[in-house]
Amino acid sequence: MKYVLLLPLFLLQMIVHAQSTNTLNSSEKVDDKLLLTIFLKHDQSMTLNEIEKIRTDQGFYENLPPEGVSVVNWFVVMGLGQVAVLELPASKLSAVNLAIERTAWKAFTTEMYATYNLYPIIEHKLKNKSKVTLDAKPSSEKADDKLLLTVVLKHDQSMTLNEIEAIRTNQGFYKNLPPEGTSVVNWFVVMGLGQVVVLELPASKLSAVNLAIERTAWKAFTTEIYPTYNLYPIIENKLKNKSKVDY
Repeated sequence: MKYVLLLPLFLLQMIVHAQSTNTLNSSEKVDDKLLLTIFLKHDQSMTLNEIEKIRTDQGFYENLPPEGVSVVNWFVVMGLGQVAVLELPASKLSAVNLAIERTAWKAFTTEMYATYNLYPIIEHKLKNKSKVTLDAKPSSEKADDKLLLTVVLKHDQSMTLNEIEAIRTNQGFYKNLPPEGTSVVNWFVVMGLGQVVVLELPASKLSAVNLAIERTAWKAFTTEIYPTYNLYPIIENKLKNKSKVDY
């Protein structure tokens, strides 16, 4: 008889536990956002005015990024096009893809890559840990007129990650990149491509960055370097969704 009375209490505890577990899992999913890097490559068969007209007519600024999605950064990478990094919950992935297909195609050719922030993982390895967050002013309005540089470190898949790591460690990669007087803006793994680093530096440090890459990154990676500027302050007034987050 005692066990019969205890059975309903046991079942009630199991139900409450299951509900609390479901609630916990849901809350974890809500907070679990991902990064997405989007390359908007210029079509040089059109002028910038023609490109701008196409994306304006297609509702680019009204639909990208969709509501619930935030801009991490939005750069012009000179010689390549525009590179935007967005933060979004996984449930918004299809909305971002549709916004790109409906409003960016024809104006740009596009590539999208799942991304994660590498800087917190490698910060302890870097001799120069200087990192900056870009302010909202266009570069032309800054008193100390530093430039941005996007460095693409493409993985060589003929080597394992351990082999790549051994090469760049032995070559002094972490001790020399970024050079003193240069700051990291962001350092991401762009999955399927490699690592993408944006540096802020005075023009006088340009040769030092180039030498550091040639001496310590070559052999571990194939590299591309692009002059860059922050487009977000210029287009922010055009975007319907102005949500932005810092990394």
